[in-house]
Amino acid sequence: MSESDAPVTDDTRPVHDRPTLVSYASMSTWSWFVYAFGASLALLRDDQGTSTTIGGLHGTALAIGGVIGAAIAPALSNRIGRGNLMRVASLGAAVSILLYILPGMQVAGTLLLAFIACFFGNLLVVGVNSFIGVHQGKATASALTESTAVAALMGLLGPLAVGFATTTVLGWRGGVAVAVISFFVIEIIRGRRTSEYGMAGSAATRKTHGKLPGLTYWAVMAATCYMGTEFCMSLWGVDLLREQAGLSAGAAAAGLAALTGGIFIGRAFGSRLAQRVNSETLLRVSLFASLVTFMCTWLTTSPAVVLSFLFLTGASFSLIWPLSMARILRTAPGLTDRASGTTLAFATGAIAIAPFILGALASSVSIHTAFVVVPILLVIQTILVFFKPVTTKTLGHS
Repeated sequence: MSESDAPVTDDTRPVHDRPTLVSYASMSTWSWFVYAFGASLALLRDDQGTSTTIGGLHGTALAIGGVIGAAIAPALSNRIGRGNLMRVASLGAAVSILLYILPGMQVAGTLLLAFIACFFGNLLVVGVNSFIGVHQGKATASALTESTAVAALMGLLGPLAVGFATTTVLGWRGGVAVAVISFFVIEIIRGRRTSEYGMAGSAATRKTHGKLPGLTYWAVMAATCYMGTEFCMSLWGVDLLREQAGLSAGAAAAGLAALTGGIFIGRAFGSRLAQRVNSETLLRVSLFASLVTFMCTWLTTSPAVVLSFLFLTGASFSLIWPLSMARILRTAPGLTDRASGTTLAFATGAIAIAPFILGALASSVSIHTAFVVVPILLVIQTILVFFKPVTTKTLGHS
């Protein structure tokens, strides 16, 4: 399949053919690793006997590898074909994760392997997003919502698997190893038909098609704000629950599942909504709902109320990323690989920077006060979405 091929559907309802389902499975497997990785870092620190500072460098290594992978993905996709890129990325991620979880691996080795794993992981994510954008056409927003819904479910199951594995002879590594097995199974199912996902020379390059439209960069900046918001909540939400609602460390860690559970439920039901409601309107409503529900979460102290609003915040968050990704791809017809790669590079950078800023603020003020970063990012995205809309009219002038 090439960039110039017609989409598989002219409807807003996604077609669940074999290549699409394989792509969903690829995205979900990578999501399993990312969330299992986060859940296992403390256990890795215990094994290696390192400080929280050294342990935290694994997240930095992951982000840097991801930025580089996303940045070069379009060029690699054009050179070897999107389908071959997705295969190389799956196998590369599987091997690097397998080496990462080998017992006795020292800090230098796990840092390098975290870098390599996310390098390949973001190559895969760029391939999946751009393929869905080309393959599903008008159903892109709904299809991306579906794929991210399953990925969000993995965000719930991955950490649970790590926790369960610690009670077995396998240890925490058994929970992470599920991703390794899944990647190999996916490539067996994919088979030899990698050309279905895009052949060499089919991805547009800057040399052949010029630079991305200006509207694309505005849409990318808006999406980047959201990614910073979500990971501020994911990485510092436990601390917020402990300080604000007085929950114990264990209860706060479990309580954070309210956020990821809300995201999963919202995406599971939101896919059908995205088929019926204008995606630009739905994105604006989601942003407004996110601001309201987060402020309610932030300004209440009763544990039950905080957790309830945290779930509603997750549900409000749920459609922002897939709708943002879909609108970015709409701004760049024929340039999906480059648009997807640029988005993921910026988003991965936000994952590294926004939580760091929040943490730096928390060192001088309370964690509750430091969470002002979240509404600020949501307001910035809302402003960008309203003042730089992606509509038929603006697309015609981009």
